Amino acid sequence: MKLLLAGRRGASDPLSFPPEAPLRWLERVEAWVQQAAGDLLEEGSRIEDGPQGAPVLRLRLHPAAGDVSVLAATQERLVVSAETSAVGPGYHLYLCDLLKALGEAHGIIWAPPDADAGVGDATGYFHSGDAGPVEEHMLGWLQHSVGQVLRMRSLGNSGFALSMRFGHTFQHPGALLTPMGPRDERWLRAVFEEPRQGVDVFPWWTPGVDARVRFQRALCRLWTDVVWRPPLLDEERQRLRDVARLLEQAWREDPSLPYPWREWQEVLGYLGVGGTVAEEVHRHALESPGTGPSIGYRRGSVQVALPEGWEIRIPGSLAETRLGDGSWVARDHRRTVRVLPLEDSAEEQLAPTSPERRALELEHHGARVSGRASLHVEPGECRLTALCRSGNRRALCVVSFDDPDEQDWALGTWRSLDHAVAA
Repeated sequence: MKLLLAGRRGASDPLSFPPEAPLRWLERVEAWVQQAAGDLLEEGSRIEDGPQGAPVLRLRLHPAAGDVSVLAATQERLVVSAETSAVGPGYHLYLCDLLKALGEAHGIIWAPPDADAGVGDATGYFHSGDAGPVEEHMLGWLQHSVGQVLRMRSLGNSGFALSMRFGHTFQHPGALLTPMGPRDERWLRAVFEEPRQGVDVFPWWTPGVDARVRFQRALCRLWTDVVWRPPLLDEERQRLRDVARLLEQAWREDPSLPYPWREWQEVLGYLGVGGTVAEEVHRHALESPGTGPSIGYRRGSVQVALPEGWEIRIPGSLAETRLGDGSWVARDHRRTVRVLPLEDSAEEQLAPTSPERRALELEHHGARVSGRASLHVEPGECRLTALCRSGNRRALCVVSFDDPDEQDWALGTWRSLDHAVAA
């Protein structure tokens, strides 16, 4: 559901002059949300330049949700936008209530809904307080989305995802990938006939924050965010701690939920956590080993969207980061992949410089990307350096690896580099 709200700030003190600067006001809003949302606020909130240079605050309140954007425009106007369908009715109600409280705390006068301009809450809850229609809107959206997937599958298409955040496309079996795990054709047909059979795809269906909401929040993270190896980065360690905390909180409140014991045990193992809870998790993991593949899209490969329209396929276990020079890097303890989009003048500066690496002896010609590469292989120090082109776009791709036996993996990674058609 699209939530698009317009308002005017500063109503609590209409005589104040001059009005508070937009950036300063957003900083106060960010601090208020941090206190009001507490543990529900995801990492990565930020203030950046928006349309026409106006500052915009971007927040995430659930791992399955996109950003909530608060734009502070001129003349004390503001615009709030969010999409809630990916998470569910409980999240929609929570976000609306949070924004109402924000308005009360900061003197915001909200504009009435305007269907012609697309302004307001499609469910009506923000303006009326009537929560009844919210579920029906979500179920209608789900039925429509599932119907589209079924039609496309009937035409022979595959590789569908529902409510997955942009930037990562997971290579995982299933008719439909969702933040709560893959769903098969049988599920699609059942939900199209009776949408209420698909509420399990929403990680926050009921109002409030209870054990099930915490459990499903953790489950969403296990499927989409967790990297299944010991953490390399502080943010990875913190993510594992968050999952462990959510599962423990939910378990203490309601031990009857279907906890993913073996994956929970893996998380605690990566963190090196012992004690009573770890022993209880270990016992349950032995008693209920589970069937089928383990939870976690990142156990397989992932297609990653990179700057300037590039994309590449890597193992989901690699830790990703962006560097100050504009390059994207993914790595683990023995492999590194780096992609740097190039300006025309930068190509010669960043090309291989040693005589043996000037001989770009390997070539690749894909549907949209071609490239030439050199490969240097020695035990403990192997590197593939490639210059890639797609039309007038260029990029440097460097794949480093310790084990010469991973040469085929390095070549495959380079050849997976692609460029989006619309970029």
